[in-house]
Amino acid sequence: MITIEKYADLCALMANTGGDVGKENAIAQEHGVSANDWAEAKKHFTAKMSDPADMGKTAMAFMPLYQAAQAKARGGKEPCTLEFYTKVHAEMAFKKDPMGNKMNHHLVLAENGTHHQAWLECEGYWTPIVGAPEILGKKNDKFNPELAQKFAALMQKESDRINGIVR
Repeated sequence: MITIEKYADLCALMANTGGDVGKENAIAQEHGVSANDWAEAKKHFTAKMSDPADMGKTAMAFMPLYQAAQAKARGGKEPCTLEFYTKVHAEMAFKKDPMGNKMNHHLVLAENGTHHQAWLECEGYWTPIVGAPEILGKKNDKFNPELAQKFAALMQKESDRINGIVR
């Protein structure tokens, strides 16, 4: 069984495989993990993170490791610009389909040339930076008040665009 740290590293490296087991196995093998060990680890950690009895402990341990592995895989660069994050975030919140219903987020992502896994990386990166100075009563060290202000202004602009408001 591989460690949760190794699992997080491999998951980050496999972000663009689209669930293709052959591609996943090739990446795992490139990093010293057999296809069988990868399949076992994937099954194990997925089950642990889905188990209510685990009370989110495994997922809470995994996410910071995964986010660090993602940052390492992209060389520390932003996964997307703040402008792109805001545009997609606003469209997910405010865009309606022809029937007046909230747009399916997968359609919003596709219209913006991205996919769910890439969006999760953007969201995981920007949310702590522009979200709130505290998260669940704890100080958020990643929060940046200047970028949060810029995000708020961009959100207003995107909301107006989506809703056809001219100021």
